[in-house]
Amino acid sequence: MAIDSPVEPGSFHVSLTHLPRRPGNMWESALEFIAPPQLEVGMARLAPGSKMPADIRIESVLDGVLVNLDFEFEVEAECARCLEPFMWTDEAHVTELFLYEETDSRGRVIPAVLDESDELTVFYVRDDSVDLLEVVRDAIVLDLPLSPLCQPDCLGICQECGEKLEDAPHQHESRDQRWAALEGLLDPPKADPLG
Repeated sequence: MAIDSPVEPGSFHVSLTHLPRRPGNMWESALEFIAPPQLEVGMARLAPGSKMPADIRIESVLDGVLVNLDFEFEVEAECARCLEPFMWTDEAHVTELFLYEETDSRGRVIPAVLDESDELTVFYVRDDSVDLLEVVRDAIVLDLPLSPLCQPDCLGICQECGEKLEDAPHQHESRDQRWAALEGLLDPPKADPLG
């Protein structure tokens, strides 16, 4: 994937100055983002500072721009069964509409009125750019597993000694301490030395 123009590290802002506002215009590119810090769910997290190659397509529509984004990201995790660290590369797709801000007859932005009963999140084009951080974050959080496994049939660790069961399968003899006093009844009677 060829990178047309790198994005400033830590930024998910994409400029729209090269895209005319007439509906039907489109811009496609390959970009590279840097993974945001502290993005994790359960035992899985984005590898901090890792590169996130992305293909983006932005289309002008009547009320704003429609953004289609396909991107890859590296995940660091601990297995939920054996607690061993492992990594993998994942991918996600985002389609989101960013609306143009309303303006008055002089071109001044009219502040949006937030309706508390409306549960939909609305994204806006601001300063001729779109900020993709929130939509990328939402896509990643929905994709990360809460209990990742290093392999589907991972045996985990022994509850008694903490050894990884896949390395050395074993069993421990377990006794219920409530029955310890009765264990003496199972032993054969000892011969009386006095006879």
